[in-house]
Amino acid sequence: MDSKEKVFNELRKQNVRITKQRRAIIDVLEGKHLTIQEIHQELKKRGYRNLGTVYNNIDFLIEHKIITQIFINGKKHYDLTIDERSHSADSHIHVTCKVNNNIIEINDSAIFDLIRKQEIFKNFDIEKLQIVVEGKCIHYETERCREDDACFIKKLENKGSL
Repeated sequence: MDSKEKVFNELRKQNVRITKQRRAIIDVLEGKHLTIQEIHQELKKRGYRNLGTVYNNIDFLIEHKIITQIFINGKKHYDLTIDERSHSADSHIHVTCKVNNNIIEINDSAIFDLIRKQEIFKNFDIEKLQIVVEGKCIHYETERCREDDACFIKKLENKGSL
């Protein structure tokens, strides 16, 4: 049984329904970071047209830590947290290129541990820690950087360096 089904079974035990719309949102977000408009566009292709239902289901999925909301380049994006080895809903690092909006995820527990060990957090139980790193290549050239194969962070992701 995959991790999605495990989460769904736990929710069912709490008498929480996993509707077709919720499953569709989860499927749409798999491997992607999308805005609400992008999610809605993808769902319309699958026959789900009601934007209000999308908002309600997004809220439900966030509440149950199935997805998380992140702000990248000034916009809300949503990211699937189940069936994802690089992070959880509460421990998250995203790196994004401001030129072409590529987004990659990294998981480095040393970064989280360093933050948690800071004196200021001595008597504070951190429940959620998300980091968004935005930037552009130091040898940035507008047209060249817009190509995925020229994007520095995309190259790192493809090499498995992160």
